[in-house]
Amino acid sequence: MSNKVTRAELARFKENNEIVKEFSNGEITVFWQADQCIHSANCVIGLPPVFNTKKRPWINIHASDSKEIMRIIDTCPSRALTYLKSTKFVTSKARKTVKKRSKFARIQILQNGPALITGNFILRDTKKKKIKISNEVVALCRCGGSRKKPFCDGSHHTIGFTD
Repeated sequence: MSNKVTRAELARFKENNEIVKEFSNGEITVFWQADQCIHSANCVIGLPPVFNTKKRPWINIHASDSKEIMRIIDTCPSRALTYLKSTKFVTSKARKTVKKRSKFARIQILQNGPALITGNFILRDTKKKKIKISNEVVALCRCGGSRKKPFCDGSHHTIGFTD
C-alpha cells in the first residue's frame, strides 16, 4: 500500500477543510492529519528517530533519508501520515498505467483495534444518510469508546480494548 498523497487529498489540504501539519526536507513533504490517526504506532516503532511523540514537533523529517521515511509512512494503516515527493526526487520509474480503483470493498480487522475499510463502498448512518468520507481508508471503531463514532480515534488503547 502506498500512502503517497493523491491529487484529491492535496486539493482538500489546500482548501483547509481539515487541520493538516506539513513537514518538508526538500525531497518529500510529509502530511499528518491528527483526526485520521488511530495510533497504530507503526511510525513510532518503525522509525523512532523521525517519529517521536515525546518531542515537539513530533516529526523530525531530517532524522532519516527520504526513502526510509516513505517506506515507514506506507505502513500507516489509516493514512493519517501521507507524503508527496518533490519533482526533483525520483525513487522509481513512473507508472505506465493508471492504477484503477477497486470494484469491491476490503475490510481488515486490526487486532485490538479498528476495522479498516478500503475500496468502493458507501458508509451510511443509522438513518441511512450517507456519511462523507474524505480519505481512501476508513477506520471504524470496534471498542465503543471513540468520541468521533463511527470512526476510530484511538480510544481502544486507553480503555484496554482487546479481541
